[in-house]
Amino acid sequence: MEIMHPLTKWVINKIENEYKDDIALLVGIKGHSTNGDGHGECFDFFVPATERGNELAETFIIDGVGHDLYPRSWERLEDSVNLDDMALLLDQATILYARSEDDAKRFEDCKKRMWQNLKNDSFVYGKALEYMDKALEIYRTIIFEDKLYRVRSEADCIHECLSKSVAFMNHTYTESPVFSENQAYNGQEENRIYYCPEMKIVPDGFFANARKLLEAKDEDVLKDTVLALLKTTRAFILERKPSVQTTAEVAEIDFQGLANWYQELSLTWRRIRYFCENNMVEKAYVDACYLQEEFLYIAKEYKIDELNLLDSFDKDNLSLLANRSNQLEKIIQGILAGHGIKLNSYSSVEDFLTKRG
Repeated sequence: MEIMHPLTKWVINKIENEYKDDIALLVGIKGHSTNGDGHGECFDFFVPATERGNELAETFIIDGVGHDLYPRSWERLEDSVNLDDMALLLDQATILYARSEDDAKRFEDCKKRMWQNLKNDSFVYGKALEYMDKALEIYRTIIFEDKLYRVRSEADCIHECLSKSVAFMNHTYTESPVFSENQAYNGQEENRIYYCPEMKIVPDGFFANARKLLEAKDEDVLKDTVLALLKTTRAFILERKPSVQTTAEVAEIDFQGLANWYQELSLTWRRIRYFCENNMVEKAYVDACYLQEEFLYIAKEYKIDELNLLDSFDKDNLSLLANRSNQLEKIIQGILAGHGIKLNSYSSVEDFLTKRG
C-alpha cells in the first residue's frame, strides 16, 4: 500500500474538517517534480465546489521547495479538454481526494474528452494553426527588438508555440519548447513537463534550428533562426491539412452563414468588375486584397479550400483579375447550391418589393 505524503494528508484533513462541502477534488500531477522535490505530486490543485472553497488556496515554501495549493474550476478544466490550457493537468493527474464518486467521474470524463480531441485530425489541425498564429503574433514584436535578453525571451515563447503546434499534429501535447530528439521521443513519466512522447514527425530542420536558439549569442542570429522555424513549421502544418471531413463535421458547418457572408460581399465582386473594366488599377487592387483576406477567413471558418485571387492581379491586364474573380464567385455559389442553400436574391427593386410586400 502506497504511503500518503504528509502534505497530502494535511490538505485532505483540512478539507474534511473545514471545507467538506466546498471542495470537489484534490489533484496531484505525476511527472511534475525536479530532483525528487515531489512538487506537484503531493498536490497540485483543487477543484472548488463553492465560492467558499477558493479560500483553501495557499502558497508556502518548505526546505526551498515552493508549493502552490491553488483552485482550478471546472470551467478552467474545460480549457484543458479543448487544449487551450495545460493538457498535462488532466493527462498526468491523480485524484488524491474526491468529495463524491460523481466528482471523480466528471474529472475522468474531462480526461477522456481531451484525448478524444487529441485523436481528432480536424481538431488538432485547428489547434496547431491557432498556436502558429500566436507564434506569428509574437514575431511581429521580436523583429523590432534589439536587446538580447528580450529577443531570447520572445524567441523561446515562439518556439514553445511552434512545439505545441507540432505536438498537436502528432496527436500528443507538450508543455515545454522541444529542443532535441531526447525530449521528443522520451516517454518517461519523470519530469513529464519537459518531455513530449509520441512526437515522431517534425518539420525539416526543427531540432537543428531549435538547438541554434540555445547556441546563439547574437540577436540577428536568433531572429533568423526563429524565422526559419516559423517557415518550416507552417509548411509542415499546411501540408497535413485533413483532406476528408466526416459527415458529422460537415453537418456542423453553418453554410447559411457562408451564404450571409456571400450576400454581404457580393457588392465587392461587383466593384472589382467595374474597376477592372474601367482600368482603375489602385481601386481594383485594394478591393481584390480585401476579398482575398475574406477568402482566407472563410477557408478556416467553413472548412473549404483556400481560394487564390491575387495571383491573377496584373496592373497591365486587369481582365485576368476580373475573370478570376468571376470564377471564384461561381465556386462560392456552387458550394452553397451543393448544400441546398438558397440565396436571398432579387432581380430588381420591384421584384424585391413584390415578393416582400
